This record gives sequence, C-alpha cells and structure tokens, in this order.
Amino acid sequence: MVSADVRAGSPTYTRYTDADGVIHTIAVAGGGASWETSGRRQRYEPAGEADVYPLDDERMRRYQRHIRGAAQLYQLPEALLRALIHTESRFRPQAVSGAGAIGLTQLMPATARFLGVQRPFDPRQNIYGGARFLRLLANRFNGDLVLVLAAYFAGAGAVQKHGGVPSYPGVRAYVRAVLRRYYGYERLLQSAGEGGTRMTRQIVE
Repeated sequence: MVSADVRAGSPTYTRYTDADGVIHTIAVAGGGASWETSGRRQRYEPAGEADVYPLDDERMRRYQRHIRGAAQLYQLPEALLRALIHTESRFRPQAVSGAGAIGLTQLMPATARFLGVQRPFDPRQNIYGGARFLRLLANRFNGDLVLVLAAYFAGAGAVQKHGGVPSYPGVRAYVRAVLRRYYGYERLLQSAGEGGTRMTRQIVE
C-alpha cells in the first residue's frame, strides 16, 4: 500500500497557455519535494486516430473508486488523473512500454519502488502511486501543470536542467494530449455532477 506522506501546502497560483492559445490561471497546493526522476520519454507514442476513443466510453468508468480516492488523498483533479491514465496506458492495467514503464500510470520500476508500489500491475497500487508522483511533481514545480506533466514524461531533472519544457521529441505532444483530455474529462465530470477535487481554473481574457 502506498503511504500517504505527501502533503499539499498552501495554494500556489500559476499561469500557462494551453494548446489553443488560451491563458489559464490555476491553483495547486505547493510544497518542497526534491525527488529526481529518470527520463521516460522513449515510452510515449502518440496514438493514431484508430486508437482514440470517446472520453465517455465505458473505459472512463473503469477504476473509478481508485481514481477518485487517489485524487482526493493527494489533492489532485480527478479529471487530470483520468487524463494521465488515458494517455499513458489507455486504461490497460497490464500495459508495459518498450522502456519498461508499467501499468495504468506507466511507472518505471525504480519510480514504483520509491513510491512504495510493490505490485505495479495492481490497479489500485499503480493509480495511488501515479497520483503520489503527480503530487510530488506539483509540489516541486509550484503547481505549474505544464511543467508537472513535462516532468512526468521526461523527468524532473530534465525540466530543471532546461528551465522549462525540454525540447526532447514527444514532450510537447504528450503535454498537449494530457491537457486536452483533462479538459474533456473535467467537462464530463462537471456535467455529471461528479467534479471530485479539481484545480481552480480561471480563463484570463
């Protein structure tokens, strides 16, 4: 079982521009994590049109209890965690990448061990581990969602070294893919009255 020793601090507000050029202001609780991660960019392959399914597909409801519980525990948007799982594994708990990333949130073995995930193919452990990893990155990068996702993909050290999103192949496409699905899942959850814990977002004109 993943321990719950990652805590969110006082909110930190940050701005970023999404793939459509819209400026957003978001609030994510900040902290001071210093966990270094190894790059995992080799494992991401943007899906072709044949591999993309609607966000309201039955897959959206898979592992709902675990996703909601992990999002609440680590004070993350439920829609963001769903978007990450969708992008990483297409909700396939037995997924293994060519680089060795494992399970729903595609944790590398060393990362899984650090997070206390003893059975990375177990959906609950993998989801809680991925959520804890997102919280550590949110703490480290002061809630900047773009940097958090870039670090999840390419490694926190790479983001730190480049002072922003690394220019590695696939990083920007990955960030855009997760953000696009995040907003899509957020709309679906809001329309269903199942908002969970979401980031406060304000569109700045």
